[in-house]
Amino acid sequence: MKVVIIGNGVAGTFTAQHIRDQDKDTDIEIYSAEKYLYYTRIKLPELISEKIIIEDMIVYKQDWYERNNIKVFLKQKVNKILPKDKKILIEGIENPIAYDKLVIATGSVPNMLPIKNAREMIGKGVFSLRSIDDALEIKNFIKENNVKKAVIIGGGLLGLELAKQIKDCNLETTIVEFFPRLLPRQLDLDCGGFLKEEIERIGILVELNAATEEIMEDGSVRGVRIKDGRNIRAEIILIQAGIIPKIDLAKDANLETNRGIIVNQYLETSEPDIYAVGDCVEYKNQIWGIIPAALEQSKILAGVIKGKKDLEYKGTVPKNTLKIVGIDLTSIGIYDPEDVDFVGAGWKILRNMNKKGKCYKKIVLKENVLKGAILFGEKKAISFLNKNLESEVDEKELREAIALYKWICGDCGEVYDEALMDLLFKDLPVEWKCTKCKASKDKYRKEI
Repeated sequence: MKVVIIGNGVAGTFTAQHIRDQDKDTDIEIYSAEKYLYYTRIKLPELISEKIIIEDMIVYKQDWYERNNIKVFLKQKVNKILPKDKKILIEGIENPIAYDKLVIATGSVPNMLPIKNAREMIGKGVFSLRSIDDALEIKNFIKENNVKKAVIIGGGLLGLELAKQIKDCNLETTIVEFFPRLLPRQLDLDCGGFLKEEIERIGILVELNAATEEIMEDGSVRGVRIKDGRNIRAEIILIQAGIIPKIDLAKDANLETNRGIIVNQYLETSEPDIYAVGDCVEYKNQIWGIIPAALEQSKILAGVIKGKKDLEYKGTVPKNTLKIVGIDLTSIGIYDPEDVDFVGAGWKILRNMNKKGKCYKKIVLKENVLKGAILFGEKKAISFLNKNLESEVDEKELREAIALYKWICGDCGEVYDEALMDLLFKDLPVEWKCTKCKASKDKYRKEI
């Protein structure tokens, strides 16, 4: 059997690896328009700040492909899929490539917002970061044009990580975010405020509630104009406003598509023997666009291709960690039931915002099942939360893991619950008294 994979990103590469783990004889060929072997996009911003070189980014070197008997063809752009003939056409190559099973792992492209002058100034001061070549182009533009000020449009994970590395290039850096908080897909308003303070503390400016209307230019980029009239000066604009699945090949082959390539629980498309995986996939009206989803899908798909349908894809619980030095921030699962219309009976939120200790903890439970969490300035509880997500948890064990306790007044039994208060009990002033019986603080004992 011959499996052809279009795309050598995380989804395509790990699909190949999982197939090979199950079967040593299947012929596996990967075709990619990229000129680099599989690399991690997470480190792209560090390539701009020259903290790493290209070689540091390559995850699997050529010898890995040789050891695993996986053929990879770089700079080979697939132009067309012929489902009825079970062949693909490569740009510049006359003979088509035959397959028994085809995996589309074409990934995604940056979402280019409808901003006046943005498209006209691409490459001339306006950029998006998605590939090694993008990073090199941005780095060279900054050097060659002696850039002093940068604007990053988009306060999501990629935007924040990019902003830190641009700041480390000694540029005055401003993040412009449409929503009233940073990381709008990962944080609630309270934690978003915490994060804004920390981002500004490391010298990055933040503009919220800011819908970019226009790229100001006179042949060169001069800044951005916000709809409410704010003008922000800059010589380079980096747009990091989400992704769009690459579905052109699939649409041209008459596969069923919507925002992404539509697949079922086995990652099968609407055409027999054609599968899709990773950022390009749409499952149950949802686009994932995160590495954990690509990894999970690739493992399931490898089994399906080998004739095993014991595992089904059911969606991926989002788990995000901010990778800015000095900031520990993790968001997993459902972090804000009010934002996703889940409010109702059975929901419980344990929450503490410790401004003094710059620590924010929020745990979301549904009938004692752990549904999600936000941890800011806290790392110890991450393994417990990851291990128990979507499982029923003992509340006392959970409180021990997140270090949020109940304190009981020895005189009247009044409870001070750290999970419902902004201040930890130890941070209450010495003169603090029980709100019910006025007993002193030393009359309280931690519930065991």
